[in-house]
Amino acid sequence: MFETDHNLAGRCLRGDPEAFGKLYDRHVTRVFHLLRRLTSNPTEAEDLTQETFLAAYAALSGWRKEGAFGTWLCGIAYKRYANARRTPRLETELWDAQETAAAPESDPLLHYTRREREQLIEQAILHWPDSCREVFVLVKVEGFAYREAAALLEVPVGTVQSRLWRATQLLQKALSAEYAPNTSTISAHIPNTLPPVEPKGETPDALHNRA
Repeated sequence: MFETDHNLAGRCLRGDPEAFGKLYDRHVTRVFHLLRRLTSNPTEAEDLTQETFLAAYAALSGWRKEGAFGTWLCGIAYKRYANARRTPRLETELWDAQETAAAPESDPLLHYTRREREQLIEQAILHWPDSCREVFVLVKVEGFAYREAAALLEVPVGTVQSRLWRATQLLQKALSAEYAPNTSTISAHIPNTLPPVEPKGETPDALHNRA
């Protein structure tokens, strides 16, 4: 019988040792892939995944159950990632000052199959500045609303929009360089989901054995 995340969390808070393990199994892949895309480093993503679930376990009583448990976990995962990268970002600040606050209204992927689009995005974001990769992954991959992403990033909503616009520019530039004949009239919808990225080391299942 399927148990909701709400029920499993309640069991965990009542001292059931198996309940959190079920939550871990249910959500570890999503958390790992989020961190894998943010860090571009599978080993670091594995470590941050462990930290995320340890932090979630300690803070479980604070989950207000108003939103999805997976979204709450992704928020914790992003904060663990951000804490590991607390450095000044002059380049980001300059970009934000220069870009408009308008959200991107087009994307450069219409002329590609879904699989081709996914592969192109995976390759492109590896080389982006952190600020662009973070907002793209949160909004376009994980489906966070602008306001939710802004809260996680600790920036205004307009900054999220301008960084997303910048990310779209970078994606279009990358595709124009590699597929110049196809990019002159491209405009459509960027897919909100990407295929799993398999780590080059331990799999998410292996993390459970270490948890």
